[in-house]
Amino acid sequence: MSNQITGRIIGISQIIQIPSKNGGSPFLKREFLLDATTYDPYTGERSEYENILPLEVSGDKCAELDQFKIGDIITVSFALQGRSWTNQDGELRRMTSIRCYKLEARRQAHQPAIQPASQTQQQPISQQTSMSPQFPPEVDANGNPKDDLPF
Repeated sequence: MSNQITGRIIGISQIIQIPSKNGGSPFLKREFLLDATTYDPYTGERSEYENILPLEVSGDKCAELDQFKIGDIITVSFALQGRSWTNQDGELRRMTSIRCYKLEARRQAHQPAIQPASQTQQQPISQQTSMSPQFPPEVDANGNPKDDLPF
């Protein structure tokens, strides 16, 4: 099972090299900030509760971040990783990190997909309007959207 989240890149750090304890190759990591704040599906208004995530990539994935810029919308597949250690005072400490292993660019919502003319299908206007969802959707007495589904 894959963990995924989509959001807008709002910051990308430089590559950090962590020296190896045994003199081998340094460990490379790079952090970036992803704004995954949700929007109301009916009004399009941004939630008042921000969801800004500090994420990181390591090794060869560090260079993969170069293809993205601030403002790009991406979907990130990630794994949660944790470790524990004992600090200098003898306290057991724990740390969780979000390690990304796949970064996929997403098309901006305001940019239309360009299709070859042979693949575009024209529908009569009467069909387009009859199939479009009602906005705002009808709601029941509890304020929940009405639908015809039995479940």
